[in-house]
Amino acid sequence: MFNVPILKSILPSVNAFPVKRGMSDREAFRTTLKLLRGGHVVGMFPEGTRSKTGELGKGLAGAGFFALKGDAVVMPCAIIGPYKPFKMLKVIFGKPIDMTSYRKQKHPQKK
Repeated sequence: MFNVPILKSILPSVNAFPVKRGMSDREAFRTTLKLLRGGHVVGMFPEGTRSKTGELGKGLAGAGFFALKGDAVVMPCAIIGPYKPFKMLKVIFGKPIDMTSYRKQKHPQKK
């Protein structure tokens, strides 16, 4: 989205920052943790993108990782509507999820 002429000038004004997809992006990692630990809101698509079919896809580990490491509360949200510019969308918010109890749990290491 930062390569789209109009968006690349608007996105920084709403505190959005680019993330290199499909690879480790240390700068985005540090920026996200700094924002969360500073009490700021960070919006993420846990699936990595919006679904063009409307079907819920498999979530990736990133959102949970940042919620745990950044001492954040998770606010579930769904964006429902057509994948087309200027069309009406519906945004639904769930109940906040306090991650405190999950932070205290030990998770088994992958083998």
